Amino acid sequence: MRVGMKSQVSFDDLVACPGCDWLHYRQRLSTGEYARCARCGDIMETRKPHTVDRALAASVAGVVFLMLSLFLPFLSLSRAGVASQISVLDAIEALWLSHFRWLGVVTLGLIVLLPMLRLVLLVWVLLRVRLALPVATHMRTAFRWAIDLEPWAMADIFMIGVAVSLVKISSVAQLEVGLAFWSLLGLIGASVLINLVLCKDTVWKLLTGLD
Repeated sequence: MRVGMKSQVSFDDLVACPGCDWLHYRQRLSTGEYARCARCGDIMETRKPHTVDRALAASVAGVVFLMLSLFLPFLSLSRAGVASQISVLDAIEALWLSHFRWLGVVTLGLIVLLPMLRLVLLVWVLLRVRLALPVATHMRTAFRWAIDLEPWAMADIFMIGVAVSLVKISSVAQLEVGLAFWSLLGLIGASVLINLVLCKDTVWKLLTGLD
């Protein structure tokens, strides 16, 4: 139901459509239900089952995959009997030592620091919620940051670039992908799983005491 102009209600009782910003009264949803906007049909609220446990497990897995991808060999190249290995951190260091320092900083931020920050924030917030620890204001800020950082965690974009590069390099050298390559794929899978199982509305209600 849309909120009338003269309605005297609390802001906590209202929810805005993410698609068209139309205000609606907040609904009490059962597990598995969702609410759509009366005007544009966009999903406004959800109630996914076991969202805290599933999102926490996926976030922990993402942290593990990201740590493995940093230190394990990412790619092995061999040509004319000469072989070499490189990790993600080695690639960033090579960019920093060359004339592409800005590219190294961007790669470090978007591939390592921001994804790690987002996952750590999610693990910290969800673990405290799972253990029913007291909710503090900074937990709400941390969860908001974790949500806002989602578009900036670009491991999937990095892997697309790597795939294109592998196709080009394979014509001049023998390539072998390392464990870090598969770890990054695991990180991408964990990120997709987080987006599928994380019910932001449920977690936010638990953090704000609206549930």
